[in-house]
Amino acid sequence: MTEADNYNIITDQALVKNRIFVGNLPVCTREELASIFLPYGEVLGSVVQKNYGFVQLESEEVANKCAMSLNKSTFKTKILRVRNANNRVAKGTNANGNAKNLQMPQVPVTVQGGIVMSAAAAAAGEPVINDCEIIVVNRDNTKYAEYIEHRLRNIGMRVDVLFPNEDVMLGKVLANISSRGCLYAVLVTPQHESLSSITVNILYGVPAEHRNMPLEDAVNLIATDFRLKGQREAVNNSAGPASMPQPQRRHPDQMQQLIDMLADNRPMTALQYECIIKYLQGEREDQLKREVGEANATAKLLDPDPEIELQKKILSIMNKPAVTETGIELMYPNLEAVRDDKRLMELLRDERVIAAMETIFNSDTLFDAVAELL
Repeated sequence: MTEADNYNIITDQALVKNRIFVGNLPVCTREELASIFLPYGEVLGSVVQKNYGFVQLESEEVANKCAMSLNKSTFKTKILRVRNANNRVAKGTNANGNAKNLQMPQVPVTVQGGIVMSAAAAAAGEPVINDCEIIVVNRDNTKYAEYIEHRLRNIGMRVDVLFPNEDVMLGKVLANISSRGCLYAVLVTPQHESLSSITVNILYGVPAEHRNMPLEDAVNLIATDFRLKGQREAVNNSAGPASMPQPQRRHPDQMQQLIDMLADNRPMTALQYECIIKYLQGEREDQLKREVGEANATAKLLDPDPEIELQKKILSIMNKPAVTETGIELMYPNLEAVRDDKRLMELLRDERVIAAMETIFNSDTLFDAVAELL
């Protein structure tokens, strides 16, 4: 069975009654999980997450039999919690305030940004906040992604595999993952698998991208950064509730200081405002490229919003000083002074000068003024 076939079976809503949920699962492979259920019937599919898994069986009768027989059994020193996946219910109230059973979702769901969650995450029916999410562009690379997932789980991380819709830009997928509080995103493409590499995106703090890193180097980078982050959080937590942990700064220190000054409404110079504006414009351009792609972002930047351009022109006109307020010293204080300049008068009588003035200004008023001088 191919990975795609396994994925389709384990997420088929019509087969949820034939599906088994296994909780408190130790570290194991899909094959090891399936082997537990083989004595009871044919296993059609399986999936393993950090500490739980799902197994698809041939019928509801077999699934119920497995749940009854294997619940609280021991596997690799772990006591398993086994039940029919369709039996997951939660208490709630209806419009009249009476208790009722709410069937929890057991099928894959599409979240914001067009991301399809993996089978186990969808079937769990709970919000997923992972330490790392692996973005698989092509399902042919699922095995490679699962191997990376296994490596990262072994260092204690919560990891999930995502299959984005083809029509969703990668930048938008990353923005969505980051908004959910995920720390890292790993990109897997056919090129990555052929080169035994991955692209690592660090999403918290100051975002960073490490393209096409050799797999071992990338795993070591994530493991080291994850461990150091845990140590920093432990130090902050040990300080006690009276000491509030400082928020993670996204901006460079000098720029963060300027932004803090602006937020606190403190006096700032025109140059400091200019620095903030240029920095934010750069951030906007980078974010636009991540969300819509570099080519589309360039088109948007070259074709600015006409409403914004109109506002700029209006502000420019309003900020210009009035004519009566200009402090420019005039070359000639009055018309008599103009007439006294013989060289200027000779130029004004020159036919070539008159023709040039006619081309530039094309104004009857100007010629009337020159005629008056002459």
